[in-house]
Amino acid sequence: MITGKIKSVGLGLGLLASVACIQVSALETQLLEETASSEMPQSGVPVFGQSLFQGGFKDQPFSGFNPDYRITIGDQINLQLWGAYSFSASLPVDPKGNIFIPEVGPVHVAGVKNGELNDFVLRHVKRVFKNNVQAYANLEASQPVKVFVTGYVNNPGLYNGFSSDSILYYLDSAGGIDAQSGSFVGIKVVRQGVSIQVVNLYNFLVKGEMPALQLRNGDVVVVGARNGSVTVEGAVQQAAQLEFSGPYTQLGEMLLVSKPDPQANFARITQVIDGVQQANYLPLEEALTARLYPGAQVELVRDNDVQSISIRVSGELDGPETYVLPYGATLDELLVQLSFRSNGDKSSIQLYRKSVAERQRVALDRSLDALQMEVLTRQPNTDLEKAAQKDNAMMIQNFIKQARKQEPRGQVVIANNPNAASMLLEDGDELVVPLKASTVSIVGEVIFPTSLVYNKKRTLEDYVELAGGFANNANRKELVILHLDGTINRIDDGDFDNRLGDRLRPGDEIMVMPKIHSSELQVTKDITEILYRIAVGTAAVLSF
Repeated sequence: MITGKIKSVGLGLGLLASVACIQVSALETQLLEETASSEMPQSGVPVFGQSLFQGGFKDQPFSGFNPDYRITIGDQINLQLWGAYSFSASLPVDPKGNIFIPEVGPVHVAGVKNGELNDFVLRHVKRVFKNNVQAYANLEASQPVKVFVTGYVNNPGLYNGFSSDSILYYLDSAGGIDAQSGSFVGIKVVRQGVSIQVVNLYNFLVKGEMPALQLRNGDVVVVGARNGSVTVEGAVQQAAQLEFSGPYTQLGEMLLVSKPDPQANFARITQVIDGVQQANYLPLEEALTARLYPGAQVELVRDNDVQSISIRVSGELDGPETYVLPYGATLDELLVQLSFRSNGDKSSIQLYRKSVAERQRVALDRSLDALQMEVLTRQPNTDLEKAAQKDNAMMIQNFIKQARKQEPRGQVVIANNPNAASMLLEDGDELVVPLKASTVSIVGEVIFPTSLVYNKKRTLEDYVELAGGFANNANRKELVILHLDGTINRIDDGDFDNRLGDRLRPGDEIMVMPKIHSSELQVTKDITEILYRIAVGTAAVLSF
């Protein structure tokens, strides 16, 4: 019988090599510790897998039948022969990997799978005893081994076991992984200075998969430093801090571990990127591919459980790009938290809202549908009218096709409104603080749409001339001025050569609308309404 004692110089040299290996591994652990993430676990949210080593693996060494276990040196094989020749003994696998069977000789069994051992031995017996001798062979005991366990475990050391014992047995013998600093996904098995396998315990925790690994005398199990982690909580089946390797991960990968509640449909993600805290509130389908960086906090919610909202800010501001506010927060509660830059135009703050953009889209589609119905259902009285209507209908259909491609911005006009500060914010609102402008843009039906330096002495006619003059299709009777704050002014031709005072300001867009070519009064009216709706809603002039 093989015992746990060292019985040969060769084995002693193997252990000396392992001691050197453990010193290298200790140095590696030290280096890992110096570069490990300094993030601390969030209070109240457990580290995924921290309860794994409460299951008493060290008290239950594996002694059952494992068909995939491969016979190795030092194992004990129970062999029985009967019939014309009888023999019964427990045979050790010698240093050459053989067992010695009387009358048969040495049989090399090292590397044979346990489930195939009996048939393998019987074939060798039959080569000598052609008839009337049967054989039965089974693994009686696997080889006792001593395995080093080091790194981020509670009690590093050298532990006794068997080569058939799993890595969990040795980790549990060492007091388990330190949940605050040890890795559950980066556990290396080192043999004679070479890493032979990296074990990810998440595969065992989630899918029950454990690598088929046979440890040998002197092997080293090294638990690396904890990698980056994210916290996932809320509408999930198990709130936890989840570890990942690499610079970032995706929420979809984390939810393979921390299963979402079937009714979870939104994710609130808060994390620091390049030193700036960011927060996003996304539909779950969209959030699955979102990048998560170490320290990110994710809360899955059901849409009827929303208790906070996320507001994006941009422009001339310092500080976070996203603010998370309580549900029911007002515009004023956001503004007092903002740090405005000196060149920001506070008087022209822009607020964009998805629900407003959706309503603008619906209103535009409704107007386009009505125009299309008007054109398609009109009945001509003469052949001449029929031909003209055909050309007119084709032109209007092309216009409708272009108009449906326009995307409203959803700007909420907050200028000149004393109640704007008390307006409730909605989740997903975007607030923009524009730069103090010094130019005026002129767009639409002019020869050279451009931006010009603002001069309060110039008239609208001056700006049109500087843009090359009106194009042939321009509506010369009225111009639209769109201000940064979303308000508009419509100026008729009587004021084109007058100074406009506050009606024209730096940052404005002078919009020259197209002339409508239609003999039908109702069609002309409908198209004009749609053109102005597009101009105000999308800040664009659509040619006709």
